[in-house]
Amino acid sequence: MYHYVECGLSNVWLSNGYQTENTAYGEVVSIHDVPGLHKAIGMNMIKTRSSLNADEVRFLRTEMDLSQVQLAQMLDVAESTVRNWESARVSGIPGPSDRLLRLLYAEFVEEGTEIRRLIEEISRLNRQVYGSRTYFGEDGGQWHTRAA
Repeated sequence: MYHYVECGLSNVWLSNGYQTENTAYGEVVSIHDVPGLHKAIGMNMIKTRSSLNADEVRFLRTEMDLSQVQLAQMLDVAESTVRNWESARVSGIPGPSDRLLRLLYAEFVEEGTEIRRLIEEISRLNRQVYGSRTYFGEDGGQWHTRAA
């Protein structure tokens, strides 16, 4: 079994769907279909009855590629409230916000829904406003920045 802490959650163990390989730098783990695994983790999470904890709120938010500000606006709470949920400064996320976050995620993972299109557009605009990715390429043994 592999303890999959790279997703930011401490309670995820994989019984299969991964392979390990020894390299010159040590053991490397390769996970098969990470997006599918994250969807399964998220769907399991939103179907539980207990209140979402700090790590689970952060996991769902980052899976939807939303900033704390954007999630706060969608849930009609202050940004500091989302920050407090994710840092466990408060004990759990309140019922209405918890249920709405679960519904947002459930809709987000379904292809072609209006909520998914809305969240993807918010995400795209956020990347456009706050910066884009920097691409690098190797040329003649030297790394250089490249246009996307």
